[in-house]
Amino acid sequence: MKNRRAFTLVELLVVIAIIGVLVALLLPAVQAAREAARRAQCMNGQRQLGLSTQMFHDTYLRFPSGVNLPISGASGAIASTNQLVTSGTVTSPPIPNQFASIFEQIFPFIEQDNLKKSIDLTQREYANCGSPTSIGAQVVKILLCPSDPVKKVTTYTASGGAIYYFGQNSYMANGGTRAWFVTYQKTDGMFWINSAVRMAEVTDGTSSTLMFGERYHKDPAFKDMETTGGWAWANYYAAQDYIGSTPVPINYKLAAGTTPTVAQEDDRMCAFGSGHPGGAVFVMVDGSTQFLTLTGNGAGLLLLQQLSTRGSGEVVSF
Repeated sequence: MKNRRAFTLVELLVVIAIIGVLVALLLPAVQAAREAARRAQCMNGQRQLGLSTQMFHDTYLRFPSGVNLPISGASGAIASTNQLVTSGTVTSPPIPNQFASIFEQIFPFIEQDNLKKSIDLTQREYANCGSPTSIGAQVVKILLCPSDPVKKVTTYTASGGAIYYFGQNSYMANGGTRAWFVTYQKTDGMFWINSAVRMAEVTDGTSSTLMFGERYHKDPAFKDMETTGGWAWANYYAAQDYIGSTPVPINYKLAAGTTPTVAQEDDRMCAFGSGHPGGAVFVMVDGSTQFLTLTGNGAGLLLLQQLSTRGSGEVVSF
């Protein structure tokens, strides 16, 4: 009977080395395939947001407000003496006596009608977010990008010590060239406080005007980004949670070691960006999706700003 020959140590090491090389060669391909799947999921989610916003317009003959707020002295409302009101930048809310984010307004069109019916829109967000099981803490999967490292539920501690819980969102509505830093807020995009834009007002073209885009929540120089957001925020300051704009390029981050000023925080909070390599996903007013790579200043930033305005007269093509 012949003896069976066993592997020598050298042969075994060679086999292990070959397997290691094959794994090293395959790993980038596997990672690329996974990222492609995540990006496709992100595009599908934003496409649904775009289509739902179009259906809102078909129903109400206007797009939803960036945030619908009463003009009153109530907590979270916008005061009648506020500069934005007295200047005419912010007008009466399309829906009287309600506090509602843009996401809450379109919930019935993304199969979340039961969720909306459970929300008390007669009060600011605190009424809906008081515990981990509150309605405002519910996770709405369509609002989250799989490449965004944001926590699905984040918390906010109010000045009195009360803790509130918010289901997060990876996507922001397009507020134009300046969505935040309240006194400088502009109305050249699609959404702002008590906005009521009609399709006919998108004179730059529905295929070349941004509707929604991504926000990336990771920034080592600005840890507050990790908890900025929440679809249930509905107050005077809520624009920073789900309305983006274009003062800075896609994927803008603060420099390492920065102690940001309020203005720098504003630029970072309203910046579009993503965890997808090289750019971010957007949905246009016509419902089409685009992966934009406008990550630099100069001509790239100018083009991004032109895409964010709805009626500035630019001719933009991809």
